Order: sequence, then C-alpha cells, then structure tokens
Amino acid sequence: MNERYDELILWSELYGSATTEQKKMIVNSMIARIDVFSGYELKVEFAFDIRQFFEGLDLEVSA
Repeated sequence: MNERYDELILWSELYGSATTEQKKMIVNSMIARIDVFSGYELKVEFAFDIRQFFEGLDLEVSA
C-alpha cells in the first residue's frame, strides 16, 4: 500500500509542475473510461481500484 501511496504522491507532484500536454497524459494514464449522460452526468472508470487504495489508507491511519 505504501508503494501505491508513494506513486500517487509522485503523480501529484508531477502534475503540479507539468505542462498542459503532460497533464493530459497523466490523466489519460489514470482514467480507463468516461461516460457522459444527459444532464452532464458522468461515470468515470479509473484504471485502478480507487476503493482498495482508500481502504488501504484508512487501515494505515488506524494502525
């Protein structure tokens, strides 16, 4: 889990100083699919399991 957290932090730091084109590539690597519905409703499918990531962070904070 620490590796995933470190990777997310690394992406965050890279994103903060990235050019617009680099930001597009970062977001593209994190998102597998976006569906747009009427009323601007969005369904975003990430390229990783975000629930497992956050559940793992909760376990680390509790420990």
